[in-house]
Amino acid sequence: MKIKFLIRDLKVEGVQVVTLRMAKLLVEHGHDVEIVTLFDDTQLPIDGAVPVYSLSIKKSYNLKKQNKLIKQKFLNWYQSSSFDFLVASHSETIKLISKISDPRLIAYIHNSDECSYLSRNVFKRYKYRFKLKRKLKGKHVFCVSDSIHHFIKTCCGEQNLRSIHTIHNPFDFDFIQKKSKDPILEPCPENYIIFVGRIEKQKRLDRLLNAFALLSGSQVQLMILGEGDLKSDIQQQVNELGLQQQVFFHDFVENPYPWIRKARLLALTSDFEGLPTVLIEALSIGTPVVSVDCPSGPSEILTDELSKYLVDSYDEQMIANKIQQVLEAPKEAISELGYLPFSNERVYQRLLSTLHSLSR
Repeated sequence: MKIKFLIRDLKVEGVQVVTLRMAKLLVEHGHDVEIVTLFDDTQLPIDGAVPVYSLSIKKSYNLKKQNKLIKQKFLNWYQSSSFDFLVASHSETIKLISKISDPRLIAYIHNSDECSYLSRNVFKRYKYRFKLKRKLKGKHVFCVSDSIHHFIKTCCGEQNLRSIHTIHNPFDFDFIQKKSKDPILEPCPENYIIFVGRIEKQKRLDRLLNAFALLSGSQVQLMILGEGDLKSDIQQQVNELGLQQQVFFHDFVENPYPWIRKARLLALTSDFEGLPTVLIEALSIGTPVVSVDCPSGPSEILTDELSKYLVDSYDEQMIANKIQQVLEAPKEAISELGYLPFSNERVYQRLLSTLHSLSR
């Protein structure tokens, strides 16, 4: 099968990481795959396993001019390109395919808008639904979680979509577990909880810091492993809370798994997610987690016995209480039943079955 993935760029961000992972998985199963980017920005390690082609759009302060150029270059590429399916995974790229009537085009939704949607008034909710319906009308839609699937179907109406399916992000757990045993070749705290991800508004590190400050009599430290536009704001909050000796910052690393494995727990306090990969990765290498029940993903990952790690509130005291509870509990083995549904093989079989059904 000949499959193209259309994304914004290859920066170290969630959508790009999981798109590259999915592309590699398809290549391993003998498919003809290519990643097509709008911009040249590349931070992810590209080892040659997946061909990458960039439309090489020049960024401009004149967004109207830039968007016009993106549309022209994409249409030129699309009209001369051959594929069985084209999967668009960013809002910008989904917008590009929205005006084209072609059953081979798939919109892949990786993040939930449910949080911002629910905060709007009646008129703005109607406007949001109208725009989303217009963008996805007549398209095949993939969603990374059942929660996003339900939200999109509710907003658009299933009859307005060509089809809609849940296709989770894939994980190579053997690889993750192996890489988690690599040594950390630099100074690292001995007793810490960890956050891994972009330092941006969505991730609500301010909420995590406030909860961390409420831990009673704990000698545990907090490691923030990531970069982002709000780093200076978060550093200022650390100073205001008097946590300079307890909170440590570290830029992204190519292999975060040893850092996660060594941590007492991994914390997630986001306003929204898609399918938070760090929760699945942490569980697969035996590190407990504490996560708020944000839309979407945590409640689909932390099921059955793992639901004890879920906080059904954004209240910082309740988050602190849950962190304290997990820290004080004896460490126990984490059942693989909680993360196996996201394994490479299971996700691949579901994806392949879905693509074959769309070909009929």
